[in-house]
Amino acid sequence: MKISSTTGQHSHSRCVSKAKSRFHSHLKLKEKSLGRIDEPILSFLLVNHRAFGAYDIVEYVSKLGKRVQAIQIYRSLEKLMDLGVVHKLRTKNAFIACFGDGECISQQFFICDVCDGVSEIQSKNLSTSIQDIAKKNKFTIKLPSIEILGVCAECIETR
Repeated sequence: MKISSTTGQHSHSRCVSKAKSRFHSHLKLKEKSLGRIDEPILSFLLVNHRAFGAYDIVEYVSKLGKRVQAIQIYRSLEKLMDLGVVHKLRTKNAFIACFGDGECISQQFFICDVCDGVSEIQSKNLSTSIQDIAKKNKFTIKLPSIEILGVCAECIETR
């Protein structure tokens, strides 16, 4: 999935750098410490704009010579989600690094069914509409997460 920026070009190294910087500042701000597998998990998720299942992450961390069980991965992922640097995609039961700037107030994603690419979007209009509809229906939103499944432009072109 091609990810575009305001300049029309994607600099993945810049995405990774910003995400890691945000991760370390959130650690300091929330007075949390790194677990032995937190950084390798985040680094793995930062490889590209794809979501990975917990067992993919177990396999990766194990290849690094760190014996881990799925429960350890899930605990680390919970910590990373609490820090706002990882999101869980419920439709895929998978996890993705947050590449957004600042705090992610809502979780909005386009997910390609073909290549599993994920693009995180931040639409204030969409968020406002959802809040308004919830208010009209006297509904309290717990997690404003939207996952839109489809096919990205790159996959359409290669069909």
